[in-house]
Amino acid sequence: MRKNLLALLPAAALALATAAAPSAYGASTRALTTVSVVCTGSDTTNYNPGLRTFSQTVDTYGTDTGSGCTGVGRITGLTSFSASFSGTYTASCISPIQSGSGTETLTWNDGSTSVWAWHSTVATNSAGQLVGTYDGTITTGRYAGANLNNTDVEPNTNVTACFSSPGLTQTTGTATWTFTEL
Repeated sequence: MRKNLLALLPAAALALATAAAPSAYGASTRALTTVSVVCTGSDTTNYNPGLRTFSQTVDTYGTDTGSGCTGVGRITGLTSFSASFSGTYTASCISPIQSGSGTETLTWNDGSTSVWAWHSTVATNSAGQLVGTYDGTITTGRYAGANLNNTDVEPNTNVTACFSSPGLTQTTGTATWTFTEL
């Protein structure tokens, strides 16, 4: 048994030295962790004018929600949030989400907030559903410094709305929110 423990000492020393060594990017660089918090919820997006088969400038607004938040890094008492969003961009039923960036303020069930600086990384309209992926950092408030990934899946149950006025005016679906590097 002692021989096995002695064999592990060099590996343990290397691990400790690596963890304690300053980063090439300076002392302020945070250590990466696998601790995460996951919330599930919904996303509702409204389009004005409604999305059509051709590209046009549309105003969007809606609400994101997350609930049932769980994970080792969860702040005690924070179990759900909601956030309103709005924007203007060129979109169509074929390409409803354009790549871009913005900020969104998540309001937690205790009234505290998290400001999320996001950018869209993937948006597909596949098999009758819209899948959008957004990544970014919580810049201030609860979970400040954490990374946040949001994936929305919105089934398009009204495809025929794209072919005539007023167009597709709303999509609703599920959302998964994953906070990492807490």
